[in-house]
Amino acid sequence: MIETAISFALGLVLGGFGVSACWGLFWSGFALVGALRGTSKWQVVRASLTAGLVPLLMVVAVVWMMDGARAGTWPFLLGLAGVPVALLGLGLRKLPDGTRVGERLVGGARTMMDTMMGRHSGCGDCGGCGEEHHH
Repeated sequence: MIETAISFALGLVLGGFGVSACWGLFWSGFALVGALRGTSKWQVVRASLTAGLVPLLMVVAVVWMMDGARAGTWPFLLGLAGVPVALLGLGLRKLPDGTRVGERLVGGARTMMDTMMGRHSGCGDCGGCGEEHHH
């Protein structure tokens, strides 16, 4: 019973760190492109890399210390899927205005990407070009 709980908890921790690492590294790519274009600051790149690399290092440390036989057990695999499934469930939840949490997250992410990449939506001619398009 204790071994099952430990396996599940380790999977849950690794699933959470994995999601966090992927999210941070995802934004690192956009921040790097934005910094190279001059539409974002290098501090954003540093913060995004930190947000991706710290949980990734935690995953590596936990996997390194973990018994390899534990990785194939069903409690570990259920725990590993726990955080992504919980986030998916929360994303499907409706807000008081009728929209879903996931829709809001995607909308906010698009706005943030547009800001980092220097796209604008001020004119009807281009639909989101870079700063080289002067009005």
